[in-house]
Amino acid sequence: MKKAISASHTGMMRYAVLSISLIITTGPAVSSALPLMAKNFPNISLEMIDMIATVQQFTIMLFLLISGTIAKKIGIKRTIALGLMITGVAGIFPVFSQSFEAIFISRLLLGIGIGLFNSLAITVIDLLFSGHDKAQMLGNRSAMEQLGVCILNLVVGLLLLINWHMAFLIYGLAFPIMIFFWRYVPEPQIDDENKEAHQRINLPVVLLALLLLFLVMCSTAIIVQIPSIIVRGALGSATTASLIISLNTLAGMAMGFLFGRIYKVARYMTLPIGTFLMALGAILIGTGGNLYIVSLGTILCGFSYPLAGTYAFNLLSKIAPAGSETLGNSVLLIGCNLGSFISPIGVRVLAKISGNGFIGMFIVLLIVTVGIVAFQWISRSVSKITKA
Repeated sequence: MKKAISASHTGMMRYAVLSISLIITTGPAVSSALPLMAKNFPNISLEMIDMIATVQQFTIMLFLLISGTIAKKIGIKRTIALGLMITGVAGIFPVFSQSFEAIFISRLLLGIGIGLFNSLAITVIDLLFSGHDKAQMLGNRSAMEQLGVCILNLVVGLLLLINWHMAFLIYGLAFPIMIFFWRYVPEPQIDDENKEAHQRINLPVVLLALLLLFLVMCSTAIIVQIPSIIVRGALGSATTASLIISLNTLAGMAMGFLFGRIYKVARYMTLPIGTFLMALGAILIGTGGNLYIVSLGTILCGFSYPLAGTYAFNLLSKIAPAGSETLGNSVLLIGCNLGSFISPIGVRVLAKISGNGFIGMFIVLLIVTVGIVAFQWISRSVSKITKA
């Protein structure tokens, strides 16, 4: 078994562990620079320009799968530092380049860097913390992702006042994070019997990844569809839609910080509460022809994912094979990335089945919630009988 060393962590070490997550989900943060970038490259199709904000997801998924193997060879701490170094160098490369092809390649390299430390940011918490302390740290980590997106989106807007190249300076944040992490975080210790273990996944991990795939698909669809619902439905302007999306992000951030306290009270019911809140938010968005109802639904969805998603990652160490936490985290994160990728397709399928994508989302989420509650009730009943 792995040893958690959560007895007396310094505040600086905790912040250093969490700081990695500030930059994990910032790949699309330069989206605001794309219209100006398109003017600079008139011979490049708009589809290719748009891929600058998303192409890194491809290499992120690839390196999520091998980051554990690399960490086994050179250590978790060195792998994270290497990933941050690649992220910083590749991320700021477009500041100095006028070649679209070179910029495109740099974005693929950015994905390699993020992919190297993406799952390890969670594995470090799994290995250094335990119990309620770990649950709170995982919640804080989720909130830090949202905080990073909020801050860097704001910084991108300011840098665009200079020119679109400068927007890519935001990835320079990787360098101070790397130094901060290296200075204050010890190399996570794994018991000798697990160091040489062949990492593998089991059915519970796969099912958890599929659940996260669906939840992220729904969460992404809500963020993407809200502007159309607000503007096309004459409920408000694009600025109003942007404000509502910001409230969704802030709700997610708040729930991330509160997760530890909620988990301490709700325990195993945390997951179904999260899926039910997302179901409730989806039905409010799908049926509400009122700006306030749609806004409420969007905010509820913002609260929901950190509850369900953070619980899933917290559960991983209990259900994954011993010594396979890194691979397990990678599989869950691949589920999250695939969910984001297939979101437009998934919503269209739900719309064809139910006539409205959000109503279809509500029905499936409600079924999932009931299924989770039933499974947990049966599991606990069997456990009591076994112990008796």
